[in-house]
Amino acid sequence: MTPHAPARGRCSPGTRRAPALPRAAVRGTAAVALLALVPMAAPAHAASTEPSASPSAAHSASPSAEPAALPQIASLKAADDPCVSAGTDVVAEAPWTHNALGLAEAHELSRGSGTTVAVLATGVEDGAGALSGAVSGAGTDCLGFGSFLAGLAAARPQSDSGFVGVAPGARITAVPTGEDDTGLTSAGQIASGIRDAVAAGADVILVGTAALAGSEALDSAVAAAVDADAVVIAPSTANGPDGPLPGYPAQNPDVLSVAAHDVAGVPVREAPVTGEDGETARVDVTAPGDRVMGVGPGGDGHFVSAGDGVAAAFVAGTAALLRSHAASLTEAQVRERLAATAYASPDGADDPLSGHGRIDPLAALTNQPAAGDTRVAGDEFVPDPSPRGSVEAATTAAVAGAAAFVVVFSVLTGAVLRKGRARKWRPAAAGERPPDIDTRWGPGRTVPDRDDS
Repeated sequence: MTPHAPARGRCSPGTRRAPALPRAAVRGTAAVALLALVPMAAPAHAASTEPSASPSAAHSASPSAEPAALPQIASLKAADDPCVSAGTDVVAEAPWTHNALGLAEAHELSRGSGTTVAVLATGVEDGAGALSGAVSGAGTDCLGFGSFLAGLAAARPQSDSGFVGVAPGARITAVPTGEDDTGLTSAGQIASGIRDAVAAGADVILVGTAALAGSEALDSAVAAAVDADAVVIAPSTANGPDGPLPGYPAQNPDVLSVAAHDVAGVPVREAPVTGEDGETARVDVTAPGDRVMGVGPGGDGHFVSAGDGVAAAFVAGTAALLRSHAASLTEAQVRERLAATAYASPDGADDPLSGHGRIDPLAALTNQPAAGDTRVAGDEFVPDPSPRGSVEAATTAAVAGAAAFVVVFSVLTGAVLRKGRARKWRPAAAGERPPDIDTRWGPGRTVPDRDDS
């Protein structure tokens, strides 16, 4: 069984889109490897920069060099396909996902220390230096997918590489789940894996590959995880024989369901995924899931992968950051915080493609949702009483001050009001499309003020 490539995403006017990959490029590795380093937007106003062509950048620290071709890792494979071989190329450049997620700033507040992320996959190897000593239950990983997910969640920094996991201080618990030779998994296998993760004391449970159907046993296992205060995170979809279908356990509302977005922050899928029974795949948040670079089995070499499972790994790492930073939050509050602090979808929190929007680790660490359990795009947030405060605080204060200024002077003179109306002064509306993504390379970007006006 061969995994199906996701459909390309939609694009609204004014939104930059990454170029679509031709079929030949998908089969190859060089183009995918290059695009894995294309930096994505942080919401800052910066000039676009593109890497120049140079074939020898696998160990170069130059942000303008093209990386060597990287092999691909998929969540599924045919039973007679060979296992993934160890990668040989280590890319020195930080991938686009680091800038997109604001990891440099987030790591100043939390690195996930003291937390454990359980990875439910066919296996996790710790042969890569980035995972050495960080994995409990390490074993073989024929597909390489479990090792890749573990690296996205919690890989340690390495001196010759710009890649690091979202929560490099967290530990990984490998929970073998699914068929070793194909990666296919069932509701029963996932249910057993969740219970094993709960027994191991996991704070975050990452389901790497979704099942095509649910079961009472799976729902019961999710309930057990909730009772144990473990956050369950899963891909929104599963790969069916004729294309993507709603994935399980992500259809369970107690599970944080994750879909992939591309390098422009746009959902990878251009239409909601619907099952044969008419049920639409749930999406709570989106995260990077296209042209993603990470580590794999057998050594320090880098690979590329894509999909909702990849996106879920980034969210699992973010949950570990938050659980370490705000240990008093319950699993339900962690899920609510991650959803409420995402870059809001322009279609609101019920957007079938984006859910609450694009995951934002820094905002999750520095913002507190407003009182009440209704998670609606555009909710106001109370900043943490820390020196950094909220990334929204400056914008909110500026908008409030501008509004007061207009009110006062409109009383004194109608001319100001007329001019303001002519210029269409207004604060950014709740739920507007998030700002364009920063095209600057890796480290050193400033914290966004996210002013969409």
